[in-house]
Amino acid sequence: MKEFSINQRMKCGQAEQSACKYKKIIGKTGVWYIAIQPNKGDNIYFARNNKKYSDGFAGSTLDFELEDGSIDHVQGPWHSNSRSLLADTGYDTTHKHITRGIIALDAEPIPGKYMSTRHEDVLYYDEEPVVGDFERITILARDFANKLGKSVYAAQISNGGGSAEWIKPKE
Repeated sequence: MKEFSINQRMKCGQAEQSACKYKKIIGKTGVWYIAIQPNKGDNIYFARNNKKYSDGFAGSTLDFELEDGSIDHVQGPWHSNSRSLLADTGYDTTHKHITRGIIALDAEPIPGKYMSTRHEDVLYYDEEPVVGDFERITILARDFANKLGKSVYAAQISNGGGSAEWIKPKE
């Protein structure tokens, strides 16, 4: 039996953004800023071309320190994702997300522990966070469900939050 929680402390998006150095890539539709870190897929920001005002981060101007030490001051960029980055630029960070998860045959909420679940018959469990595909746990769970011919419970946490669901086998 294992306990797992998808609950985590709230983060300040601007504090997280300002703590990194960035690679800057010009895409077809705008400018992309990718954090220089092992989990590059978790800190991606986007500013659209030819737009004087944008209201990402409530229209705040964020400073992006670039690889060469220069700083780009960007008004209202949006926190984005690896799939959109890949589609617009061809730069692939889709397998560079930190996640941690569990897959089990049974799960039930733990009374008094917000968003925590007790898992029975655990099929897979990450002791530590893993850098990989953002959908890694769901993909593994689907494989287990298909092989076993029955639904399995999958839960994961990432830098952006947590999720949990029953995964059914493909028909």
